Amino acid sequence: MKWMQSKLMWFAAVLIALSLLLALSSAVTGKPTFVRNITGAVVTPLQNGVAAAADWFTDLFGYFYRFDALERENEELKRKIQEFEKLEISYNAAIKENSALREAAGIKAKHADFEMELCTVVALTDNGFQSALTLNKGSVSGIEAGDCVITGDGMVGFVDQVSLNSCVVKTVINVDFNASAAVSRTREVVVTNGSFELASDGLLKVSYLENDADVRPGDTILTNGGAYPPDLIIGRVVEFCQESHGISSYASVEPVVDFSSLSTVLVIKEFHVEN
Repeated sequence: MKWMQSKLMWFAAVLIALSLLLALSSAVTGKPTFVRNITGAVVTPLQNGVAAAADWFTDLFGYFYRFDALERENEELKRKIQEFEKLEISYNAAIKENSALREAAGIKAKHADFEMELCTVVALTDNGFQSALTLNKGSVSGIEAGDCVITGDGMVGFVDQVSLNSCVVKTVINVDFNASAAVSRTREVVVTNGSFELASDGLLKVSYLENDADVRPGDTILTNGGAYPPDLIIGRVVEFCQESHGISSYASVEPVVDFSSLSTVLVIKEFHVEN
């Protein structure tokens, strides 16, 4: 027993001595000891694994943070785009309104004898011989059935139906349109009217012409007074043709106004013609 205790004491002493010797050697040479190498071999992979896991969690939380930030930024950009779109709509509306007011002012300056009402087109019925517009003003504004409707280009049509705050305008290609007119080049008096046959092509008709009448493609057709003010442009002749019965001829006329592009018009409520 004493022998075993002696052996253990000697073994412990040797280990302590070896440890001191290794430590002294490492301190003198600056090189890691065998024990430190073994410890490093075990600990370093664990440290690397922990560091890698920490980096992964950092990247994961960073991704979600960036995603939330990008989502907030995207929502803010959408809001700004909507604001810009609203501003663009308001700007374009203001430009159109300003243009309409300028045109109205120019027409009123040219026709000081006209009492007119500026109206907005709210609907278009564009089905040929029933072509019509709906305007945003009616009897409250002094508009009556039969009033002439114009733009700066020429005649649009006439007021057919009136309610308190709206009215329906039948255009010059509507079959219900009929007016005394004149050929500007010759001042020959003619009759214009809507036509079932021609309306599908967006045209109206000059009827009851002599077969040798002096009417040519390109001639301008004007109002000739009566129910409407004189010298308003209705349209221009496209073709001169003989009727199928051969007794008379007619001219097809293209309106000077493009109904599909109208946003505002002027209703002539009163006019005075000086002789």
